Amino acid sequence: MRASSEPKSFRSNGDPAVLHLHAAGRCADLIRSLPWEATPLGPIGQWDQGLVSALNLMLGTKFSMFLTWGTENSLFYNDAYEPVLSGKTLCMGRSFQSVFPEAWAHAGPLLQQALQGQSVYLEDFHAPLERDGALSDTWWSFCYSPLRSEAGEIRGVLGVVHETTRRVLAERAMRSSEAALRSVTDKAPALMWRSDPHGRLEWMNQRLEAYASASQAPGAHWNDLVHPEDRALAPAIYQACIAADRPFEAQQRLKGDDGAYRWHAVRAQQVFDEAGRLSGWCGSAVDIDDWRTAAAEIGERDARFHEISSASNGLIWSADVTSRRIEGLNPRFRAAWALPSDGAPIRWESWVATLHPDDRSAMLGVFDKVAAGQTIQGEFRAEAPDGSPRWFHATAFPIPDTSGVIGKIGGLLVEVARATDARVYLIGVRDDDAASPALPRDAYKIRRFEDLAAFLDVSDDLVPGVAVIGWSIPVREILDAAPILKATAARLPWIVVGSLDNQLGEVVQLMKYGAANVLPDDAPAETLRFAVQAALPLRERSAATPGDPAARQRIAELSARERQVLEGLTAGGTNKSIALQLSLSPRTVETYRAQLMDRLGVRTLAELLRLAADAAAPVRQ
Repeated sequence: MRASSEPKSFRSNGDPAVLHLHAAGRCADLIRSLPWEATPLGPIGQWDQGLVSALNLMLGTKFSMFLTWGTENSLFYNDAYEPVLSGKTLCMGRSFQSVFPEAWAHAGPLLQQALQGQSVYLEDFHAPLERDGALSDTWWSFCYSPLRSEAGEIRGVLGVVHETTRRVLAERAMRSSEAALRSVTDKAPALMWRSDPHGRLEWMNQRLEAYASASQAPGAHWNDLVHPEDRALAPAIYQACIAADRPFEAQQRLKGDDGAYRWHAVRAQQVFDEAGRLSGWCGSAVDIDDWRTAAAEIGERDARFHEISSASNGLIWSADVTSRRIEGLNPRFRAAWALPSDGAPIRWESWVATLHPDDRSAMLGVFDKVAAGQTIQGEFRAEAPDGSPRWFHATAFPIPDTSGVIGKIGGLLVEVARATDARVYLIGVRDDDAASPALPRDAYKIRRFEDLAAFLDVSDDLVPGVAVIGWSIPVREILDAAPILKATAARLPWIVVGSLDNQLGEVVQLMKYGAANVLPDDAPAETLRFAVQAALPLRERSAATPGDPAARQRIAELSARERQVLEGLTAGGTNKSIALQLSLSPRTVETYRAQLMDRLGVRTLAELLRLAADAAAPVRQ
């Protein structure tokens, strides 16, 4: 009996030499247990010493190995090789071809090459393999080496194998994912890139390559694309983003292949390595140049609308055709037109009820005519607080939607005051003051205010005229309100009348703040009238009266191009829109506009529009 710890051995019949199979394990035990006498290899005790040595080598390693021996390529393998045979049975000692019929077309030639004395080494070799009843694609890295008998003849092949299927499939999936990502990034409507921590480009998508030209290959710096004025701000933003661990976000102008710059919304996110160090930036940029251009045009239109709507005696309005409710679009002047001061709409019929009784019937019909597609101009009257009539010129026009349906109408109301309708606002002036008889009601429309605060509260809604501030208002209070008075002096020039003896410093301050004149309270009446007449706004002193042939004559004397520009302005056009319509440049339109105002003797666009409205109005008898 041998101790269990001693290696087992096999003896050849009649041969005193002992063939020792030293290895232990499942495969070694299986080899010892099989009836080899019935196989081409014969009894185990008669095996070639070269085969036994190769078996000892193979069975004693933990690396996946197999060997074939003899004319039948009988298969032997170690414990580490067993997973390769998953689902296959009775493999030990069978021919290699019978064990792997599905892979023989791939592996057979390589096995034959080793049997001819040529070692074979391949990586990621593809071979179909049946496992657990299913045929699967597998990949292997292996080495086939010739095995020699004790006499030196090549009798078999030793195979050292390592399955790489998982890695190959993972790499293939990664390449597929990268290809899909590349496809997505190339089709994305944005410029995309990755850079090192300093902004040097390491990768860019196809859209960025096309935008920046082929010369801007990876390795260029991001700042090479950025406009110099925008580039200077970037470092501070980058450092702030790093400190706060937030994305970089900015609007930058990027240089394209044609050398032109376009605005982009740029966003970049930090990328950190495993140690938490900044390793780069991943970014994208979306073209917003058209949006910024449109926003600038909208801003210009808004500014133009504000300029027009700020006219002291004009109201821009719109109305819903279905509900017949109107609202003023320049809220500062709603109160002067009998519209609710809180901005709430009012029905057309309710508003018409505030007009002169003789004009209500005609104005009621205007709404339906305009809603039917007509553009209408005309005049109507409303009553002033003192009961006198106020004349207005109205323009109303339809506002169709994109499909041509008229869902809204709009218009412009402009008061058309006469030269004899000059307004004078007396502030803190009593009936017994010298200023009262000096300004008779038959020459001026007079409105009184007890104090300066009451006047300033409604100054935005007042018709242009001259404000006369009486001696009862303290000079200090006038000086405190002077900045506000100065801001409205173009349409509400102001004169101070009072006892100003020994107050030369205050007089100088009042004049610096824009007072049209400063008069003593004992100044002659003629002096005060002359001062008021000289201070009247240009519109009140020189503009043609509504329907006056002089206004029409002055416009008729304009050149054809000047009249075209005037028509564009009265229609609410901007320099750009008029230039586009007339095939001119916006600068040329601006030149024509300045020339128009000079020839017609007006100072503002509002005055120009009023003059055009006066010329279009019918002559009143």
